[in-house]
Amino acid sequence: MPKSLVKALRKEVSTTGKSKFIAEAVEEKMTRLRREQALKALEKLPPALPRVKDSARYIREMRSENEERADRLGI
Repeated sequence: MPKSLVKALRKEVSTTGKSKFIAEAVEEKMTRLRREQALKALEKLPPALPRVKDSARYIREMRSENEERADRLGI
């Protein structure tokens, strides 16, 4: 570990809290790495709605239709 990082750690974190601090930092980094890997995997998937030009509009319309049908059925 770089000396400057050790020095900053000693200055900012109490002696009894260093292990917990480091464990939390590693956990945060691992979470970020897993999220980035998941996003990269999603980017490789084919589009969910390949024939839809404006997916946001399409989903809004579907939701609106579902709400109208639910109102008609009294759900």
